[in-house]
Amino acid sequence: MRYLFKLLTQIFILTAILFSLMLLKERKAFDTRGLVQIDPMPQTWKLIKERRYAEADEYLSYFMQFDYVKDNPKAVELLNAIKEKRNSFEYKRDKIIEGLISGKSDESVGKISAIASDFLVIGDIRDLTIQGNNYFNGDREVDKLVVALSTLGLVATVSTIYTMGATSSAKGGISILKYGKKVNKIPRWLEKAIIREAKVVKETKSLKSVKGILEPIYELYERVGLKGTLDILKDTKNLTELRGVVKLSKRFGKNSAELLKITGKKSAKIINSMPSVKPQTILYASSYGDKGIVAVKRMGEVKFLKRVKILSRASKTTYKGNFDTLIAKLLKVVPTSLLYAISFLGLFYYLIKFISIFKLNFKKLRLA
Repeated sequence: MRYLFKLLTQIFILTAILFSLMLLKERKAFDTRGLVQIDPMPQTWKLIKERRYAEADEYLSYFMQFDYVKDNPKAVELLNAIKEKRNSFEYKRDKIIEGLISGKSDESVGKISAIASDFLVIGDIRDLTIQGNNYFNGDREVDKLVVALSTLGLVATVSTIYTMGATSSAKGGISILKYGKKVNKIPRWLEKAIIREAKVVKETKSLKSVKGILEPIYELYERVGLKGTLDILKDTKNLTELRGVVKLSKRFGKNSAELLKITGKKSAKIINSMPSVKPQTILYASSYGDKGIVAVKRMGEVKFLKRVKILSRASKTTYKGNFDTLIAKLLKVVPTSLLYAISFLGLFYYLIKFISIFKLNFKKLRLA
């Protein structure tokens, strides 16, 4: 009986060591305790209080693709209220007037009225005239970017007519940038590049040198819309990053802007490094913020989905014999320090046992 008790004790200690080492290995890949799904309600209410209804709609709608938000009656009620506000006649009327007067708006109807003239040559002539008056009167500083974009716009208009629309994407890119300038969403690197290339275009009367910048911008616009393009564009640091987000937009379309806003601009590189991961998995991971994207990268798609689904289910149900559920629950609650302690003390126990057996055998050999 005493021998059986010793044997069971050793088996138990060995199991505890192996289990602790397995959990430590899992936690090294990614600590699932840091995965908490984002509650979109506080940020949505914040945007509503700031009267940014379009952003509130986009933000909450993004999270509506996930069951934990879609099944929340308060979230559904709030989204319906936002959409009702945006669809009202008074609201749309005010936004159209806002676009006409200020030349900018956060709503589609306002943007259309603000940006329409920039697709025509009259908009470029108007802006050049304004900047020319600033220069001659000396009362205001000449905006070099507006001058550069208007110059490009004139060349693009002529080129589009001459090439039967072949350069219309470049023209579209210019109009997007002119609107972006009005709302202060053009990054410094892009401003410098446009001003530099505009000088080349002016001399050569060709858009060839600037197409590499304008065409990706228009490509992004076609996939994510004007607001999404400018929201993404303002956080880029160089042309390489711009091309990276264009690549990302091919997979996520209209979701691209919110995806990057929620997970951070650095996530674009991580997401693009996982081309085989399904888009819906990446979108679901984004509900955990940037940590969710990192988790997919470190754990792999299959293990990530297994872990997060188990974690969300484990918070509502008790263990029912599923080994993976047990691991997920332990990973969530057991401190790392305790796992190290179990591993260290268990290994120390076996080291003492090994030394005792070695001494005993050595003593027998000497007596022999």
